Amino acid sequence: MLGRIRGPSPALIIACLALAVALGGVGYAAIRLPANSVGTAQLRNNAVVSSKVKNGSLLRADFKAGQIPAGPAGPAGPAGPAGPAGATGPTGPAGTTLWASVDPNGTLARNKGVSSAQRNATGQYQVVFSQDVTGCSYQATLGGPTTTLAVGQISAAQLSGVAGGVRVDTYDSAGAFANAPFFLAVFC
Repeated sequence: MLGRIRGPSPALIIACLALAVALGGVGYAAIRLPANSVGTAQLRNNAVVSSKVKNGSLLRADFKAGQIPAGPAGPAGPAGPAGPAGATGPTGPAGTTLWASVDPNGTLARNKGVSSAQRNATGQYQVVFSQDVTGCSYQATLGGPTTTLAVGQISAAQLSGVAGGVRVDTYDSAGAFANAPFFLAVFC
């Protein structure tokens, strides 16, 4: 004979109710969070991964510099206006470069566009070019084709009264006139 089935004890009923309330509260919180209630402080490191981010939802500002590669080059823009007449560059006149390599005796070793060269006195030379160099720039450097290192000083200036002439003075390291080989370049 079967006995009577006994009902649950009051302690079991209270335990089941407590379990239901506890589980129901967690489920409710997981489904119904208030707006803006989870922020950076509530997220664990590496909690947000690529699969959790909607494609196309991030902006360039969301990335560090250099994380986003540059896109392809765009089409070329329209050509700019031509430069002023007489300007250097593709629209201006070509520059003229004249030069000379002169030895300590005033003799030309090499040159481009030089009519003559001579030494007038100790450390004082004149180089005459085949064109007017009045408005040009002069650059002189101590040394020659066979000189490895020249010590001293040098200056270059327009030769008075000669349109194609340049005066070059060479000095020793103490500043006294001294014969020395030099290079002279003229840019017009």
